[in-house]
Amino acid sequence: MLIDTHCHINSEELRLDARALITRARDEGVKKMLIVGCDYEDSCEAAAMSEDFSHLGLYASIGIHPHESKRYDEIPPEFRKISGMKRVVAIGETGLDYHYDHSPKDDQKRMFELHLRFAEEVNLPVILHIRDAMDDAMEILTVHRGLKMLFHCYSGGLEYLNEVLGMGGMCSFGGAVTWDTKSSETLREVVRKIPLENILCETDAPYMSPSPLRGRRNEPANVKYVYSRIAEERGMSFAELSRAVEDNAKRFFGWE
Repeated sequence: MLIDTHCHINSEELRLDARALITRARDEGVKKMLIVGCDYEDSCEAAAMSEDFSHLGLYASIGIHPHESKRYDEIPPEFRKISGMKRVVAIGETGLDYHYDHSPKDDQKRMFELHLRFAEEVNLPVILHIRDAMDDAMEILTVHRGLKMLFHCYSGGLEYLNEVLGMGGMCSFGGAVTWDTKSSETLREVVRKIPLENILCETDAPYMSPSPLRGRRNEPANVKYVYSRIAEERGMSFAELSRAVEDNAKRFFGWE
């Protein structure tokens, strides 16, 4: 079984093709997919889609992306009810993104902290979006060490890996691990050294298409390229990696 732990089938680019995308993914062996929310409306749609396509292995996460932080003074009150839905298994994506700074840093930090507290209150794991902000993120996360944390599209390199692992963090890798770039080689170094039990795989569809599909619209079926490259870098079989990631995802998200 393959698992895509982070995709945006609820995005404008993919929602109209959702059924076809899910069917293609399942034909490629992807039996579980996590649809991730980025704002209130997006999160509501993720939760609804996870119910509509529950028979096809869809789950959801609800949250406010750091880019959208300036639009919210608080966690939407409706999130408390949505978080209790059977197929909603995580809070996020939330975090800090200083690469684009679409929202002021203070707003990002405020919403990040609110998400972490909310995740603790509803006893759900948290999906983190951290870009060019590891120092500030780790300082905030230190106060919340008891949370299950998934670093989506991990980009902290070896510099932060031990600290992340010390918090019990999981790291998810996407299409970037297959690219022919300097930063991707750094990422592959992480993939070779991280403990197997801390690895998850994702597409971030419709973004970050893997080689040889870079530049095209990404979709969950393409997570197989991520698995293949990680297995190659670690010197293990595709089947061995898929079994390990399946176990890791079940342990982290608590799904069957």
